Amino acid sequence: MIVNRRLEQLEYENAVTLSLEVYLQCGEEDFDEQGLESFKSFVNDKEVVNRLVIYGAFDGDNLVGVLATKNEGEHISLFFIKKEYHRKGIGRKLFDALIGDDPVSGMTVNSSSYAVPFYRSLGFREVKEPQVTNGLRYVPMKRE
Repeated sequence: MIVNRRLEQLEYENAVTLSLEVYLQCGEEDFDEQGLESFKSFVNDKEVVNRLVIYGAFDGDNLVGVLATKNEGEHISLFFIKKEYHRKGIGRKLFDALIGDDPVSGMTVNSSSYAVPFYRSLGFREVKEPQVTNGLRYVPMKRE
């Protein structure tokens, strides 16, 4: 059974490790070498990461998904589910746990190409054409 809960700060390093692992597996079409270094720089910046609110999905003691927000929950910074756990409803339940704890009137995300259909299923819509910043390709999306 999957359990979702807000992470303690001492667990953030595990969340960063999972995020990087899944990013490398699933997002390769959205970054070049510069983009990979940009992403690593972001997740390895402890000061930035420690300001995030991070939820985790656990299969027993095993962290299998993370969802991190900033700006009082108005922007998703990280949302990664281990590849072998995709399409099992874990991401939606993790999102629902976050929204249930801290409802917000609007939310944004810079989605990978891979995740656009998933974000659409959560009620997000594209608000701009795909962008590239520091070697990272993403689709700006918003949920009202």
